[in-house]
Amino acid sequence: MNVTPSTTSNDPAATATEVMNSPGNDASSIRNEFLTLMIAQIQNQDPTNPIDGTEYVTQLAQFSQVESLEHMRANQATSMVMMENLAIVQSAQLVGKTAMVPASELEIDGLPVDGKVYLGNAVEELSIDIIDENGDVVHTLELGSQEPGDVAFTIDPEALDLPAGEYSIEANITADDVTETADTFIAATIEKVHFVSASGVMMAELGNGLGTVSVLEISEVS
Repeated sequence: MNVTPSTTSNDPAATATEVMNSPGNDASSIRNEFLTLMIAQIQNQDPTNPIDGTEYVTQLAQFSQVESLEHMRANQATSMVMMENLAIVQSAQLVGKTAMVPASELEIDGLPVDGKVYLGNAVEELSIDIIDENGDVVHTLELGSQEPGDVAFTIDPEALDLPAGEYSIEANITADDVTETADTFIAATIEKVHFVSASGVMMAELGNGLGTVSVLEISEVS
């Protein structure tokens, strides 16, 4: 099972933790520094013109606010680390499953590849061109008239006599004598999942030459 966190220098949780734990930035250090400055202020005040007691009260209130913010920052950093670890654990359930993602390019290695076309409206004709790496249409899947929604299809390289290699697909729809293209999706096995801390996005590495995509792009998992 391949589930790995992405280690980058832009990790906000790690950065927050480092800042929080660095000397002079934690709540205890700030409190000691504040008290030291206050004592120095009292010791060095002008006896003939002492500082108003309300100023100390104001300073203490300001210090309490700063200390509260430091505790909030520490709790936030801890929560971020816990959320990332939880996401990594949950992502383990995706490895080995089949995901359907938006794609028009794929690799064929002899095994059938499933896909689908999303139709916003009913169409009179739906066809899918399979294009090789030279840009030539090597086969067309004729799917006929279709109702709105997802229309499944399968590219079987053995049945279509397609050699292994890189291909692209293009879905053409015809409605009211107007021909347009439609969005296509391709299914592939999730081989690995990792979490990018800098962006907070879970990424999935897919087979069939689909590469790495955000899990947010996955339309269905089976």
